[in-house]
Amino acid sequence: MDFDLYSFARLLQSFNSHQWIQQGRQLHLLFLKRGVLSSTLNLGNRLLQMYVRCGQVGDAQTLFDEMSQRNCFTWNTMIEGYLKIGSWEKPVKLFDLMPHKNDFSWNLVVSGIVKVGELGIAQRLFNEMPRKNGIAWNSMIHGYAKNGHPREAIRLFKEMSSDTHQESHGDTFVLATVIRACNDLAALDLGKQIHAQIIVNEVRLDSALASTLIKLYGKSGDMDSAISILNMMQDPDDFSLSALISGYANSGRMEDARRIFSIRTNPCVVLWNTLIAGYIANNQVDEAAVLFNKMRKNGIQEDFSTITSVLNMSSSLSILENCKQMHAHSCKFGVLNDIITVSALVDTYAKCGSPNDACRLFGELEMHDTILLNSMITIYSNCGRIEDARQIFESMPTKSLISWNSIIVGLSQNGCPIEALDLFNKMNKMGLRTDKFSVASVISACASVSSLELGEQVFARSTVIGIEFDQIVCTSLIDLYCKCGLVESGRKLFDEMTKSDVVPWNSMLMGYATNGYGVEALNLFNEMRHEGLVPTEITFTGVLSACDHCGLVEEGEKWFSAMKHFYHIDPRIEHYSCMVDLFARAGCLEEAMNLIQEMPFKADANMWSSVLRGCVAHGNKILGKEVAEQIKKLDSEHSGAYVQLSSMFATSGDWEESAKIRKLMKDNRIQKNPGYSWAEC
Repeated sequence: MDFDLYSFARLLQSFNSHQWIQQGRQLHLLFLKRGVLSSTLNLGNRLLQMYVRCGQVGDAQTLFDEMSQRNCFTWNTMIEGYLKIGSWEKPVKLFDLMPHKNDFSWNLVVSGIVKVGELGIAQRLFNEMPRKNGIAWNSMIHGYAKNGHPREAIRLFKEMSSDTHQESHGDTFVLATVIRACNDLAALDLGKQIHAQIIVNEVRLDSALASTLIKLYGKSGDMDSAISILNMMQDPDDFSLSALISGYANSGRMEDARRIFSIRTNPCVVLWNTLIAGYIANNQVDEAAVLFNKMRKNGIQEDFSTITSVLNMSSSLSILENCKQMHAHSCKFGVLNDIITVSALVDTYAKCGSPNDACRLFGELEMHDTILLNSMITIYSNCGRIEDARQIFESMPTKSLISWNSIIVGLSQNGCPIEALDLFNKMNKMGLRTDKFSVASVISACASVSSLELGEQVFARSTVIGIEFDQIVCTSLIDLYCKCGLVESGRKLFDEMTKSDVVPWNSMLMGYATNGYGVEALNLFNEMRHEGLVPTEITFTGVLSACDHCGLVEEGEKWFSAMKHFYHIDPRIEHYSCMVDLFARAGCLEEAMNLIQEMPFKADANMWSSVLRGCVAHGNKILGKEVAEQIKKLDSEHSGAYVQLSSMFATSGDWEESAKIRKLMKDNRIQKNPGYSWAEC
């Protein structure tokens, strides 16, 4: 082989991107013309490597098939080419056919298969290795940790540590990975054991290992240990400082977090992000906003994490305008191609009371992940667009447990309880895992159709998986009992269960109120307040309903006022409806009309019907006519208004006026809605 061909062979090594492929092919043609490929293995290997580097795996495979001579380098290069493009089946087949495998071959295929996420295949190959080395151990441990399997990562680390022939015990990369896995599992004791091993083996703390240890102790609240690790570092890096700031924030010690932040005279964006996120997590959103503005004034360029944190701040404040500003800023900054940022933006729109904007943004996206699709199932369900939610669920390539739970909840909330039950049944047939949210959602679906027997069967399922004492499950069962009229059974379960917040109290209170147990509901409300629990909007819906059923006008007025002025809760339309109905039932028609005029909502047909019933009961024909006209404007086919008005005139002896209204119904072809009862067969 002459000097020129040697020069060309060396030239091949510089061809490492797609733009050089034509020159590489020309050299390939030259080698074929000279007839040197069949006799010079080194030249064939360099040519093969060139094709792989330029991303032309098809050309590489063709050359590989034509090569009369091959060595380990040849096979390794071909395997590496397929792994680079994310393929795993072809490299595994090549590896199995490989006549002689060296350590590099094993490391290459194990680490490559791990990178494409096929951990089961990687584990099989790892188990078959004749000599497991540090690179293979590191790849497997890191692969399990990165792909959400921290327990497997720790298991492998323990197995590696028990092998006295291994020298990877002090590898800081592996140690940082395993401590991160302990952090994910909240396994502080195991993390401490590994830290002790680090000290005994005199492993030098690099920035990655130190920051991971600080995160471990910070997450568990052991800030003394976290600060001692920082003090061991001669020049703490930004990631270690960030971990310490995050630890103080998790412990609610924002002054200490700010002190650590101030160590740097010119903090990087990572430190700004961590401190902003800490303020938001501790509900100090005003401080977070001030810090964000200061960061921009200091000329620090925000990144994806900054924008995500500020969006979380906007959702906490429920300020839609802030969300829109960050949306515009995200477009300008060019981060709408980041799935985490987009997901946060969609979520913020929904939490700021603008689900239509969230849906519009989602419609413009070209990329989705499971988390974003799960959010959209919930958003569409909350908007009443259950078909859109169902379509997303059915088209999802990968469904998580949250996906199933979200669609089941959505179907239950949108009047499709049977479909929700069918999906739950399908989950069980497929052997999918169910949790407390799945079970509670399906029990709620049973409550929607008053199916006591089916609801109790689902609850029996909760005993099998060991969640029968969970508050969420028990609360849904209380709701089922009350909706089936078994209020005493609901109260018995309520008394027996562990109550950590106001939710079960609200469920029992609503159960009493909807079943006409007004006195019991008010007594329960007093018990709740004596327990030190703060009432919510739902609590007051139950309290005002109870007052309504019992005709307690003064009591209702007292709590309606306290809701606004003492508990600082703005009444919603359902609270006004309760008060209007309470006034109307008690004959306080003027007060009912005044409240309708004062409230910030437009009265619907149901609210006007409450007033009309009051007019009928108390014989106020003049107001009754006016109210009936209001109902007809809102719903021209509302038969209830005609029937009640006709009954009012008939009761007062005005048969002629009653007949006119009946005739008007007939002329307008308005049918009286028939009554019906629900019976479980």
